[in-house]
Amino acid sequence: MATAELNLSLWPRQFQAFTTEATELLFGGATEGGKSHFIRVSLIAWCLDIPNLQCVLIRKKYQDILDNHVEGPTGFRVLLDPVVTAKLVRITDSDITFPNGSRIAFVHCQDERQFNSAQGVEKHVLVIDEATQITERLIRFFRTWVRMPNQMKAELPERWKGKFPRIIYTANPIGVSVPFFRRCFVDLCVNESIVSIEGFKRQYLLSRYTDNWAIDEEAHKGRLDGIGDEKIAKALDLGDWKAITGEMFPEWDESRHVIQYDFAIPAHWTKFRTFDWGGADPFAVYWMAYSDGEVFIDTKGKKRWLPRGALIVYREWYGCDEKKPSQGIRLRNEAIADGILRASDYEDRDVPTLTDSFPFAERGGVTIADVFKEHGVTLTLGDTSRAQGWALMRSRLIGYEFEPGEKIPLLFIHHSCKYARDYIPALPRHPAESKPEDAAEHGEATHACDAIRLGCTAHTVIKDKIQITDEQIRKALKSNKLTMQRILKRSGNGMYSR
Repeated sequence: MATAELNLSLWPRQFQAFTTEATELLFGGATEGGKSHFIRVSLIAWCLDIPNLQCVLIRKKYQDILDNHVEGPTGFRVLLDPVVTAKLVRITDSDITFPNGSRIAFVHCQDERQFNSAQGVEKHVLVIDEATQITERLIRFFRTWVRMPNQMKAELPERWKGKFPRIIYTANPIGVSVPFFRRCFVDLCVNESIVSIEGFKRQYLLSRYTDNWAIDEEAHKGRLDGIGDEKIAKALDLGDWKAITGEMFPEWDESRHVIQYDFAIPAHWTKFRTFDWGGADPFAVYWMAYSDGEVFIDTKGKKRWLPRGALIVYREWYGCDEKKPSQGIRLRNEAIADGILRASDYEDRDVPTLTDSFPFAERGGVTIADVFKEHGVTLTLGDTSRAQGWALMRSRLIGYEFEPGEKIPLLFIHHSCKYARDYIPALPRHPAESKPEDAAEHGEATHACDAIRLGCTAHTVIKDKIQITDEQIRKALKSNKLTMQRILKRSGNGMYSR
């Protein structure tokens, strides 16, 4: 029988990822850390060592699999050339097969229809390359493929027992599913800890260009400088999952746009809600208000100020499965309406609720809007102009130059609105070249952003607090023309709005 020798080598950080006890690994975070080479060497080594191992390598675009993994100076064809020449291994455009029955299949998800036939097919190793470019919904779908029979686990070589089945993601902090990986790996698995969750042992290992001993450091820095965007360069260089924004809103800055303190919304501020409907997908409800530009006091007694006309998103109800935020909770419309009222303060219950056209669509019976109205929430059709709405949202994020050289935002998100904080910076642009000013219409990041966009398109109505002196109050009470309740209502103090 023909034999051949392969030269498979890994740098120390790659070898750590190769031998880790974790069975669901996020490896990468920065550019040029050797992620692709780690994938190829690992898959080859496992397939040679474990008979009948079924692996799948997924990337968003099929051509990227061929260009980045099959061809090239360190691709599969070069790495496996001795055994291919000896006719021990066969490489095609769709897979790699080994003489012991092991296989590496190539799958893309540019068109969801093409992988429907793979449902229910058992995979022992799942690798998703550039995983942040793929939606959380699809990632969770692919995870359902990964399993291994107990008999096969028992027959694994001793060094691999307990380490299969296995999932590997490689990624940089750019793309639609950045919030998923930041929440479920980076923030969860601190200090390279291994956390058991959802049937796998999860871990995050950062890999930078310094872990790739073959890298030309000067050329690497030159490529980053050539990007022209400091935040993106920082994210790609350091693997900083909070350094950058998505394609749609590079203006987003957590330090500028997030209110980190708690305060009661002044009663006289104009308040309203926005609502983006969802069933199988999440729904989103946001409570918003316009600042009058006056100083107010937070819950700790500290004086605070927000610009006049600034839009403050101060409360959030995101209707999703907490463990799987890409999935809705399928609440009945009656329950959503009731929930909105329960989540509202007394003075917020009857405020306008802006939404898009979907709840008003007639489908042979009562509309969603009819059901909401019957349960105490009147929906109002907002301005659904997408390109214009995103432009207005961007303008508020950029802000206004109140003082020379210093721009202050006109859109603020309260720190408790965690999904808005996750999804605004992750919102991608529309994939169609004909819609350069539009955002993607589907995906995890769209529901919260669509609801906030509706708020940005609303007509700004600023209400000023009426100042009433003690002398005026005494005269009004003495004349019996105004009750104290009426005075409070007029002045905008207490629990009553103007």
